[in-house]
Amino acid sequence: MSGKNILLAGTGELGKALAYDLLLAGNRILINSRNNEKLEKIVSEYSVYGNIQYVARELKDEQSCNDLVEESLDKLKSIDSMVVMVGGFVEDTIENLDGLGPMILNHLQIPLYLAKHAIKHMGYGSSIIFVSNSSSSVKNKPNLLSYSISKYALEKAAKIMALELLERGITVNVVAPEYIIQNFTIGRDYTKMRKYGDLETPPEDISRVITFLIDEKSSWINGAVIPVDGGHSLK
Repeated sequence: MSGKNILLAGTGELGKALAYDLLLAGNRILINSRNNEKLEKIVSEYSVYGNIQYVARELKDEQSCNDLVEESLDKLKSIDSMVVMVGGFVEDTIENLDGLGPMILNHLQIPLYLAKHAIKHMGYGSSIIFVSNSSSSVKNKPNLLSYSISKYALEKAAKIMALELLERGITVNVVAPEYIIQNFTIGRDYTKMRKYGDLETPPEDISRVITFLIDEKSSWINGAVIPVDGGHSLK
């Protein structure tokens, strides 16, 4: 894999690890978050590894998602792959649904809005990758009602999207860690940070799976939800 134009929407620590891996593979990257200062810092640090640009934009509705896609096209000229990592976490229950709106917006609506507008410009062999949670579909956890149902819905949406886009040759897959360790440093030995069954996963582990899904070697994987949690969700 090299020479692809890739949009990373919602760039946090996973996005930093992913941008690094994709740049080393010779791709052109556009990173996004709402924090302009953070993006400038990443671009300044990572420019030595390849072509990386940024768009600072808060993704809050369909129009902002469309605007990000259009700005990405203006900078990259095309979109070959898109990874959506928009996050956020709110605990709630059926008696207190404070998280319902923001969780469905962040984990379902924003990914779908981005995909809706990105696929207009994506050709055969392009790919979309979403990030879910490895236990949302297999465990019922109290105090995580809105978060869990939004992630579960995203996984189903990805499968339906993959079916709808078969003729256009655009693959749609989901990677599903449990909890992502919220720090990334280039060159560290991240394998010392985890053991099988741990709750937490280093962003490097997830990045390597996403990088594989973007590569042509994985082109026959479509509509999959891939746990990347070292077996934690098996417990």
